[in-house]
Amino acid sequence: MSAVVMARTYAVPRGATAFERGSIRLAETVTRWATRRAERRQDRHEAMLVAIQAEQTRKADPRAADHMLAQVGLSGR
Repeated sequence: MSAVVMARTYAVPRGATAFERGSIRLAETVTRWATRRAERRQDRHEAMLVAIQAEQTRKADPRAADHMLAQVGLSGR
């Protein structure tokens, strides 16, 4: 997760029209939405990498080969 803090620090000029004020608010809303979306995607990506690493570093069961051989009717070692 990123360390972005959204604070209402945008400056609205004193003589701004209603359209301009609305545009500034819309831009803030879109920025907030895009930031949250990117953070969620980053969190999912990190979780996926952790899951892949956990899967790849799993220790092999020493009895797995004997079990598979027994399933096909062959004796083990």
